[in-house]
Amino acid sequence: MSRNTSKSALILASGGDVPLSPPALAEGTLVICADGGAALARLWQLKPEIIIGDQDSLDQETKEHWQGLGVPFQVVPARKDQTDLDLAVEYALQRGAASITMAGAWGSRIDHSLGNIELLFRLASAGIENWLLTRDHRLSAFCTEFQARVAEGSYVSLIPLTPEVRDVSTSGLLYPLRGATLRKGSTLSISNAAAAEDISVTLAEGVLLAVI
Repeated sequence: MSRNTSKSALILASGGDVPLSPPALAEGTLVICADGGAALARLWQLKPEIIIGDQDSLDQETKEHWQGLGVPFQVVPARKDQTDLDLAVEYALQRGAASITMAGAWGSRIDHSLGNIELLFRLASAGIENWLLTRDHRLSAFCTEFQARVAEGSYVSLIPLTPEVRDVSTSGLLYPLRGATLRKGSTLSISNAAAAEDISVTLAEGVLLAVI
């Protein structure tokens, strides 16, 4: 399927660290639930296009609510090689999403949370804009450039997801980087701060994770 660069997707999962309110959604945004994320969709009053998962974290009341509204379910075996969120990401890509935002993808289980960073890495490597939202943080992985509007003074950390990230330069940060090489295992780029509302990062090689 050809990718429509204007299409975005919001994927809701069942992790406990979620924003207080849903993000602003562009018209036509795909809303996809990974199993128990259907409860978050109900809380936020967002009707999902589909609910994907093995139903181990989906309560019966929420299931019946969405069944009553005609939302389809893609039920998968509990014994499988991918998490429900991974399957939801694949579905979004198949539907042509060029930007994917995740909520409920952090906080309940450390293994799943770390695994979801791997999903951001994979999306960045494929050139897909990505965000993972928690109550107090925004995370995004990228391999060429990154731009964001932030509150001045916000913490901004850059974490290498590859052994080296080369030629990193920043704009709008209190401690600027100019052609720096960041190496996995170092804390050099942790806990920087925004000196302006608009920040940007560029790099020549590697994958970085921005944590705001």
